[in-house]
Amino acid sequence: MKILIAVTADISVRLLNGQLDYLVQEGFDVHLVVSRGEYSISLKDKEQFTVHYVDMARDISLKKDIKSLKQMIGVFRKVRPDISNVGTPKAALLGSIAAFLTGTKRRIYTLRGLRIETTQGFKRFILKCMEQLTIGLSTEVIAISPSLITKCKEIGLKGTHKMLVLGEGSSNGLQLEKFDLLCLEKCENPFQNNDFVIGFTGRITKDKGIEELVEAFHTFENTNLLLVGGLDENHDLKQATIQAIENNPRIVVTGFIPNPAPFYQYMDIFVIPSYREGFSNVCLEAAAAKLAVVGTNVTGIKDAIDHEETGCLVEAHSSASLQKAIDYLKKNPELREMCADNGRKRVVEHFQSEQVWRKMIEFYRKEK
Repeated sequence: MKILIAVTADISVRLLNGQLDYLVQEGFDVHLVVSRGEYSISLKDKEQFTVHYVDMARDISLKKDIKSLKQMIGVFRKVRPDISNVGTPKAALLGSIAAFLTGTKRRIYTLRGLRIETTQGFKRFILKCMEQLTIGLSTEVIAISPSLITKCKEIGLKGTHKMLVLGEGSSNGLQLEKFDLLCLEKCENPFQNNDFVIGFTGRITKDKGIEELVEAFHTFENTNLLLVGGLDENHDLKQATIQAIENNPRIVVTGFIPNPAPFYQYMDIFVIPSYREGFSNVCLEAAAAKLAVVGTNVTGIKDAIDHEETGCLVEAHSSASLQKAIDYLKKNPELREMCADNGRKRVVEHFQSEQVWRKMIEFYRKEK
């Protein structure tokens, strides 16, 4: 069976780590479509699957998008896949159009998140139209979390009857054995004291809830804040937040780290205060690293945290709610330990990569 998988950016291929090789081992003829980049170019030498380059602009650019669509159609005509699975916004839109025009029988769209949630005005209208067209041209839609389907209904997107979640959710799961080994890599403690550490992993940007996190952090004494990630180019953070981060010796920003796993050992609690997610992979990592997790009760995160079992869900955009949950867990080490144990167990039982991949294989092989 021939399958064509498309993602937009070079870095997005990491969302598929291990998955493409697994498909090949299961007998699929795998073709990957992606923008040209350092990481995707390194895949060209892999004999397991075929890589096709279609340069795609992440943002809307009519001239570039038309050129990319022509290239995408050319790839589909050359490959003639039995199944296409497109994901990430631009590749999903162009790939679904190309699949429809070239007569691909099963056209799957993997819905990894909704940018619509944090946009307004004309941009929101355009994004909604793009999302609706992608769903409309697809024969099936894999939503990577149950709350994504709920949000699609709330937004008023048509075609939710085509949507399903494989297992408990997540697009790729967590390769647990590999992650455990990555956690063992040497990493210097970023703090010179033994005080309580609040941890975060991801892009340092407004829609990740960094402003609320920094504000909540400043209410604590004898506490450190570890931000594992780099300042996003379009961070939209207030200048006051940037200055607060830069001027506080108890706040450490690591910058972009290829392997953030070893830093979990220096955290006492993990916090993810995003305004939206598709499914929070960092929640899985933190749980696997045996940390209690505090997250906002928003799309994607609410599926990754079992409230009062693996952590706490709090109101989004609220530093006060964040502060209250962190303080509660900080003062209750036995509760943190219970959440940590439950979180690790939940990852083992439901979110290991091979479990996710097996469900994906069953889905691909079913008769349509």
